[in-house]
Amino acid sequence: MIREKAIFFKLNRLKLSDQQLFETAISGFRPSACTCPACNAEGRLRQIRPYGRHMISVVDGQRTDTLISVPRFLCESCGHSHAILPDFLIPFGSYSLRFVLSVLGGYLFRTGTVADYCDHWQIAVSTLYAWIHLFTSHYNAWCSILDRISWASIVALDTVSSCSAFPSAFFLRFGFSFLQARGATPSGMPPLCDRRQKGCRT
Repeated sequence: MIREKAIFFKLNRLKLSDQQLFETAISGFRPSACTCPACNAEGRLRQIRPYGRHMISVVDGQRTDTLISVPRFLCESCGHSHAILPDFLIPFGSYSLRFVLSVLGGYLFRTGTVADYCDHWQIAVSTLYAWIHLFTSHYNAWCSILDRISWASIVALDTVSSCSAFPSAFFLRFGFSFLQARGATPSGMPPLCDRRQKGCRT
């Protein structure tokens, strides 16, 4: 997988929908300027058949589900294939980063029950708590011991949402994406090990 930087503005103030953001990021991808993450060969990517994926995002406070076509490239040097995934999409899942952050932010200010809140967003209660756990774990890994939180907080959510470089920087530092679930890596390696991968230069 190749992570493409797509968020150039603060995610919480971005006017583009996730669909528009996806299309912009993909149209700006330059395979000739990209390094294969598997063998480090430069400029050896050839486009192959894309695959379809559901993208669950939020538009005007409502959940939306869109089918997107994720481009794939084959490295002619080593034979590995790589999907091009913008940094606001969480690998191996359907939810966009903006959707998850919106749900977590709303959770902190909800007035009803957790079950009612989850029904509104059409997610399981266990999914909400898994996101809270992942957010807390990944945020604490990023901030180290100094700014550790015991629960998702509005300050932490704002920190992640307001920094356009956060998703890319997190991936470069840890080798997996922010809010990517444990065991959801291709090799099955646990997140939070420092496996750096060389990515694209666009």
